[in-house]
Amino acid sequence: MSIIAKVEFSHPDMALANAVTSFPDATVRVLQEASTDPAGNASFFVVETDRTEALKRGFDADHTVARAEQVSVYGEWPVYSVEFSADALLLAPVVTDHGGFALDAHQHDGRWVERWQLPDRESLQSIWQYADDRSFEFDIVKIYRMSDGPDSDTFGMTDKQRATIVYAYDNGYFGDPSEITLDEIADDFGISTTAASGRIRRGVKSIIESTLPEIDRR
Repeated sequence: MSIIAKVEFSHPDMALANAVTSFPDATVRVLQEASTDPAGNASFFVVETDRTEALKRGFDADHTVARAEQVSVYGEWPVYSVEFSADALLLAPVVTDHGGFALDAHQHDGRWVERWQLPDRESLQSIWQYADDRSFEFDIVKIYRMSDGPDSDTFGMTDKQRATIVYAYDNGYFGDPSEITLDEIADDFGISTTAASGRIRRGVKSIIESTLPEIDRR
C-alpha cells in the first residue's frame, strides 16, 4: 500500500549544505511547482530572506553548488535556480528510483524536512539504508498509509479523536460563543476533561499537518 512519509535528514554534503547552515533564520524550500528542469538539471528554491548579497556569497562558497542564480520571485521572496556539484549527496534521485516523489521540502534548523509519497514501506526502508550507508543523520518522523493521508476523511486522526472532534463541532463547541463546554463533552464521552482536550488538540494538529504542510516546521 502506498504511504506518505515525513522525514528529516542532514549531512555535510547534502543539498545546499553550507548555504542552509549559514542562514539558520532563513526558510529555504523547494519550489514544487517548478520541479526540476530536465534539460538543465536545475532545481528551484525559494529563500525567505532579504540578505541577497550574503546569500549569493553563501551559494558561491557552498561545495554542493555548481551554479546558482536568482531567476524570479515567489511572493516577496527570491527564487534561485541551482545546479548541484558532483560533491552533493542528493536523496531526491533515490526517492525517484524507488517510485516515489517529494510532496514538499523545506529546511529547518540545519536539516531538510520532506514529505515523500512512496509505493510501500519497503521503498522507505531502502532509502533509509542508502542514507545510513552514507552517514546521513536520518529520522523518520511520521508515516501515513494513503488511506490515512490528506485525501481521506481521517487526516491521520485516530477514531477517538475524529469522533470527539465531530461531536464537538456538531454541538457548537467551535462556535463563537461556544454552545457546549469541554467539561460537557468529556461527560458525554465518559472521559476526563484532560482526555477530551487532548483528543481535540491532537486531532486538530493532525488535520493541520495533513492539509497545511507548508507550516509544518515543528
